[in-house]
Amino acid sequence: MTDQLTQNSFLGDMQTVIRGQVESLTRYEIDGDNKGGSIWVSKPNTGKNPNNLGNELIKVKMPFEMFDQKKAEVEAGKLYFPCQMEILCEINMGGQNKAVLTAISMKLDGPEPGQIKDEDIDKTTGEILPDKDKPKTGAAQTTTGTTHTNKP
Repeated sequence: MTDQLTQNSFLGDMQTVIRGQVESLTRYEIDGDNKGGSIWVSKPNTGKNPNNLGNELIKVKMPFEMFDQKKAEVEAGKLYFPCQMEILCEINMGGQNKAVLTAISMKLDGPEPGQIKDEDIDKTTGEILPDKDKPKTGAAQTTTGTTHTNKP
């Protein structure tokens, strides 16, 4: 019975993973007591909202301390924005019975900075190619034919 009192029986310990283009991180501190942060993730416009032009933005709550961790990674050259990231989120109940996503961890989703090679980039779109779409290099070409010998 105590487990039911300490957890929301519907959401419990639910988690989800978000993969997407992280545009920026922000944080706030109000009167020293109320602190937090946000992760701003963009996704292509679905067209469902006629009052939105451009990409749609999704806000994920972030612990205040996570901002300093990511700032240190940016300053060390290990992280850059915007970038593709994988965000592990906890799902909590928010106002008006809407789910609120709160980040637990974040990591780059794809190659580390400096590991992208020219052959990994699509020449027409500028996008990073998945392994299956990379041009094949160094493949041996085989031909078939007949060999003729001249006998004296």
